[in-house]
Amino acid sequence: MVGSLLEIDLEKLLLSIESRCGIKLPRRVIETYLDVDHDILFIRFKEPSNTEVGEPLEIKAIATLFTEEKTNEITALEIIGISELLKELNPDLKRS
Repeated sequence: MVGSLLEIDLEKLLLSIESRCGIKLPRRVIETYLDVDHDILFIRFKEPSNTEVGEPLEIKAIATLFTEEKTNEITALEIIGISELLKELNPDLKRS
């Protein structure tokens, strides 16, 4: 289980998700939150100006990509089961 944000290489994580899902994620991260008790990682790329909508990503872990409804710009990513996703994508994503 991930115990700290410092254990996650966010850049490699984003690259791995892009590769696996065939998407391009923003590189500007304005907020991250790790809920250790529930194994959830939330990454905010941009504050939405309007309504956000969520779409599931096609990976083993439960992951939702949030976009602005009107512009379709990616605003956030939420991963439930981040520990399992790190193992699934690549063991090198978790720092020792």
